Amino acid sequence: MTTNFVIETGAGAPQERAPRLQDKSDAELQALVSEVTALLEERAVRRKRDAIEQIQRLAKEQGLNVKIDKPKRRRGRPPKAKPVNG
Repeated sequence: MTTNFVIETGAGAPQERAPRLQDKSDAELQALVSEVTALLEERAVRRKRDAIEQIQRLAKEQGLNVKIDKPKRRRGRPPKAKPVNG
């Protein structure tokens, strides 16, 4: 799915973005939400990885060895999902 947005540089209010979200179908909006969610998750993983690498690099510069383990899985029932329309 390709989405085009108009981004206007310069003074003044930007013109209306095309295509308008109000004009999209429910299926198109859901696809957009899924795409954005995946992108945000990818960025979060990248930020965590970069932070761990930076911590390890800084520690090594000080002669320390740092090991960062992934958190263990929680036991029990997973939490209930939050409602989307709420």
